[in-house]
Amino acid sequence: MGSTRFAELFDQGRDAFLSGDVPRQEPPLEGGGRWGLTVALRPESSVARRMERVTAEAMAVAGGSHWPTGAEVSSHVTVRTLERYRPAVAEDDEQVLRYRAALRRASARVGTIRLELTGLTLTPASVMLCASPSDDAIERFAGYLAEELTSDGWFEAGFTRDIWYANLVHFTGLPENPQALVEWVAARRSLDLGASVHTFADLVSWTFTGRHMVPATLGSERLRGSAG
Repeated sequence: MGSTRFAELFDQGRDAFLSGDVPRQEPPLEGGGRWGLTVALRPESSVARRMERVTAEAMAVAGGSHWPTGAEVSSHVTVRTLERYRPAVAEDDEQVLRYRAALRRASARVGTIRLELTGLTLTPASVMLCASPSDDAIERFAGYLAEELTSDGWFEAGFTRDIWYANLVHFTGLPENPQALVEWVAARRSLDLGASVHTFADLVSWTFTGRHMVPATLGSERLRGSAG
């Protein structure tokens, strides 16, 4: 399913860029539907640096005005978004404490998550790094998290992720040379960046720095359950 969906996204992204019809990435406003508190997998430093290098290469083609979301400081794989955007969230916020408790319980039920980083694709909004799970651990973790959140999982209730990925570049508009960007991504559809192995899951909030969105960790839990 993943490879087919990533291919569909590439076709959509290519068509959008070549027609000039792309969404513009904007800093989030309070109550917005993106960049709310998130349960995310953060790559360890050597993987994050590889992602950052590819992000810099993509930015060189796309142009410097776009968001380098795949920079080492901000690279991540979203497991679940928990709510609408809030610009300031305290660690002792009542909702945060409940999210952390749910994350702790879910993390106790699943072991290490391994994702193979198998290439790039293009969407109308981003350059995306495609991830292929080595087993069902990430799907089980997402399911356990939904169970443990109960009613606190309202924001993505009924939504199941069918692909796993890390966005490397979010576009703030159309690049000067869309054809060059399409060709650059097309040449890297099978780019092998190795495996990203995750033994922790984080609860993060997001802040716009004036350059891109960066996370602040509100809680981190070891994935300490059984492997199967």
